[in-house]
Amino acid sequence: AGVCVEDKQFPKTNSFIDGERQPLADVEEFCGRIKAGKDAQTDPDFSLVARVEALIAGWGMDEALRRAEAYHEAGADAILIHSKLSRPDEVLQFAREWAGRSPVVIVP
Repeated sequence: AGVCVEDKQFPKTNSFIDGERQPLADVEEFCGRIKAGKDAQTDPDFSLVARVEALIAGWGMDEALRRAEAYHEAGADAILIHSKLSRPDEVLQFAREWAGRSPVVIVP
């Protein structure tokens, strides 16, 4: 069992809407949520996946990697990355740069 939490701000908007960058949660606050979830965990087989919305929300690769690293350090068991592109280039670049620090779930 597990849960996936994403770093978009409330109220959530559709990630495929064109235009300006969409707001994301404060990294420190989101890391606090990850830590709280892991602290409350009672089942060792439960996984907490942190969904990084930086690519799809228009913030770019550097921000996606920065957030993924922070979420990993906070205790996330895996990182989920999402891209708007119809080609795999962006998610493959993320996977190369992430270099296996933790499992990666990819949403094409």
